[in-house]
Amino acid sequence: FPLKGRYDVIDLDPYGSAAPFIDGAVQAVADGGMLNVTCTDMAVLSGNHPETCFAKYRSMPIHKGRYLHELALRILLQSLESQANKYGRHIVPIASFGI
Repeated sequence: FPLKGRYDVIDLDPYGSAAPFIDGAVQAVADGGMLNVTCTDMAVLSGNHPETCFAKYRSMPIHKGRYLHELALRILLQSLESQANKYGRHIVPIASFGI
């Protein structure tokens, strides 16, 4: 169904993975709007469950690395960009934090 309006700011902060909600959030945010995304599924993004990571984010993590947090952020950003590209949109990361 078509959206009647779009939102300037969307804060996507589920418990666990944000992957199931990314598509809807990308469609609902206004052009030039801000989409804040929080993921708490670090075990998946850091490579403990590579099959799950591929199923949710279409990326394969590297399990034994010193840069797990950076890689997790890059996987999430790639997933956001891929979803946005399906609708002729793109993302501009403003701030990224791996805590």
